[in-house]
Amino acid sequence: MPPPNLSEKLLASVSRDFFRPLTRPSAAIYIDCAERLADVAGEAGRIPHAEAIALIREILAAHPDIVLDDDEGASLRDARQRAGQIFNRLCDSSWIEDQQLGLHERWALVSPGLRPLLRLLRELAEDEIAELKTFADTVRGVCETLERPNILDPRLQEPDELRSTVTDCNTRLESAIIQLHGVEKLISLFDRRQRLSDSPAETLRLLYSEFSAGQHMVCYDALRRNGLLPRLQVLRSRIADRRDDPLVKERLAQGLAAHYHWDENEAYHRAEKALRDLEHRLAAIRHVADAIDARMASFNQLSQQRYRYQTELRGRRPEIVKAYCDAINAAHEGMRLASLRETEPDFVPLVPEVKFFFGNESLARTRRVKSPADLTFGNESDRAEETAEETLAALRERQRLALTPQRAARLVARLLPEKSSVLMTSDFTAADMDEMLDLLAIAAYEHAVTADGRRVRWSIEGPGKISGLTPERIPTDSHAGWNVERFQVRRG
Repeated sequence: MPPPNLSEKLLASVSRDFFRPLTRPSAAIYIDCAERLADVAGEAGRIPHAEAIALIREILAAHPDIVLDDDEGASLRDARQRAGQIFNRLCDSSWIEDQQLGLHERWALVSPGLRPLLRLLRELAEDEIAELKTFADTVRGVCETLERPNILDPRLQEPDELRSTVTDCNTRLESAIIQLHGVEKLISLFDRRQRLSDSPAETLRLLYSEFSAGQHMVCYDALRRNGLLPRLQVLRSRIADRRDDPLVKERLAQGLAAHYHWDENEAYHRAEKALRDLEHRLAAIRHVADAIDARMASFNQLSQQRYRYQTELRGRRPEIVKAYCDAINAAHEGMRLASLRETEPDFVPLVPEVKFFFGNESLARTRRVKSPADLTFGNESDRAEETAEETLAALRERQRLALTPQRAARLVARLLPEKSSVLMTSDFTAADMDEMLDLLAIAAYEHAVTADGRRVRWSIEGPGKISGLTPERIPTDSHAGWNVERFQVRRG
């Protein structure tokens, strides 16, 4: 028989109306009433009926804008009667219980299911999770426990000790995973605040000040910087080996059967599940940590895009125009267009001549289409008279005069055959125009591939980088009838 699912177990414990107050438009009233009643009732869990009605009246007075339904006392004028209707709805949903002990003794009891619901609502509403500071201690304690020699050895450990170790580690790992999910919640809150930031300064403050110093960084430092993730990975492999050991499962089942009074088959299945959950939770911490890294990267990208939008794309001009339009709306509120002043402008222009376009003239003008560009080279008659030999000769001449990386590599390989060697322009002289062009190609490029497939790299240094603003201080060298600023070539 398969185990019951979550809905069957939940509806067997609470009524179907248990969550109905949370779906009403007046949910805020029920939540505040439940919190106040539970706090005043304390650990005893009960409060006099008259005091409960007084607390509900205070909550109703604190929410004057919420409209009640008919079954909540919307048609009643007396505040005490409306509070009584809210009290009845709380009793119908089994959040509180009405206890009548006598004619003059009546109590309101806090339902056992209300306190877990309040804890869940507080966790959902909390934007700071104090338990994150204990995350590192929790994970480190699990690692230290499982790293002890022979801690899960069935031949050395008693069944109850084995059961206690596995159960305790599972509980602590489950708490650590819950804390990691709390980190995801914190990052999502930062993401929501960043999307609503009003200025670039606020965007940068959220990114560099609040986000980098938040509590979520405690978990990040514990996992990434303190080296807990590699330890968890090693422990996962060790637990995987133990999970397949029949003796470990048998000894653990004996401990579970003796502690929880389960039969042999139930205890064996529980032992397998406990070992499987332990391995899964050791691996789950890394998966959740990776998901947190993805969320942090997404937040950083969002912050950069938000800052760029606020500074580069939006700028101040739309804000100025919006402020001017708001001022016009405020000055002419309630007036018609026909009654607006036509002669007196709203402001005095600061330019000597200005034109205001209105009506059809204010519409966008049709762009004039430009004539297509003539991309032909010379006249057709000139190209017709040019022969193939002349065209080929012109191409060769342009190729000879082109500054290509290959010609620079040939000169570097000839002058600097060894790597890390250095040569100054004063140490040699370009004999002709071709070598002069090779020298200029060296200054234009930093690497090239020779004809035999070898990659040649070099770097350029010279006084021109330091004395660029005072060219008279830069020494020159004569090459092929030209003066070239002196520089140094270093082969990489």
